[in-house]
Amino acid sequence: MSGSREKIAISVDDMPIDVDGAGDTVDSVLGMRLDASRRQDIDSRTGVLIGFMSELLTADLGANDDDEVMALYRACYHLLDLKRRPTQETPVYESFQFMRDCAIRARALLALYEVKNGAKAP
Repeated sequence: MSGSREKIAISVDDMPIDVDGAGDTVDSVLGMRLDASRRQDIDSRTGVLIGFMSELLTADLGANDDDEVMALYRACYHLLDLKRRPTQETPVYESFQFMRDCAIRARALLALYEVKNGAKAP
């Protein structure tokens, strides 16, 4: 070799999704209570859930073949819209509810991912 590195192209479809990590995060979030949650924890977990949802939405989960799956995609993209996400000015209870909505949608995406790919999901 002449000192150059060979570039390896990896498609998004070939990248593994951390199903266990996503499932653990979803379970953790759905077990949280508003009166026992700090804003920092809510914001942090919401960011992780958004990452998992974004990642799962890149997988082929059959949205083109199933109206219910397409409706789930629309609900997820609604949550992912930057204009709809909580800000620091958003009351804690609204941020908490947003986080739970993300967890519920992420759980549904994980279940579809498991059916489609045979991976372990909640």
